[in-house]
Amino acid sequence: MKTRFLFVAVALFLGTVFSSCHDDSYYRDGNISISVQEDDEEYRMNAKYDEDKTMAVDNYIKSCTGSDCRYNGHGDFNATLVLDDNSHVYIRSKEGRLKIKFNKEENSEEAYEKIRDMCEGIKDLLAEN
Repeated sequence: MKTRFLFVAVALFLGTVFSSCHDDSYYRDGNISISVQEDDEEYRMNAKYDEDKTMAVDNYIKSCTGSDCRYNGHGDFNATLVLDDNSHVYIRSKEGRLKIKFNKEENSEEAYEKIRDMCEGIKDLLAEN
């Protein structure tokens, strides 16, 4: 019993130590991580990238979502936006991080295509040196 407890305690300690050692300098060196997941109900994009590209990504999102949109970006945004066509998209933006979720069942096919194209543009923007 003591051995099991000790093993679990050591494993938790090591897990905490290793997870706290994560360094985002990997992304500052020009590396990016982009994942797109899609099913019948939702389209999702997650990205991690160099913090220096945050303003460019935010400006691109603002240009794609329309001038009437409340998106102010600048690396600190967490809200569901109502676009000009009354479609809804969730965007969370932090320095060097982006999450986009779009419910395909609650929005039109045209809105889905617009968001999907925007995400493709973001991928292209992040791939630029």
